[in-house]
Amino acid sequence: RTNSLVKELSVPSEGSKDLYFPRQYSQSNTGQFKTCLWKLWLTYWRSPEYNFVRYVYALVAALLLGTIFWGVGKD
Repeated sequence: RTNSLVKELSVPSEGSKDLYFPRQYSQSNTGQFKTCLWKLWLTYWRSPEYNFVRYVYALVAALLLGTIFWGVGKD
């Protein structure tokens, strides 16, 4: 039933005009960039546990690398 309905609706009716849009995209490049940044911001701060783990991991990695290479440049 669904496939037959899809096939039926895939064919445009007679006398119908082709779709026309004045622009290729619904938003400008700046608008798309702002929307992407906004979504990134929301996603980033909606997961505080993930961010906490990232900060802890960065701190541990910094301390580990700092202690490994502590006296390398003193020679």
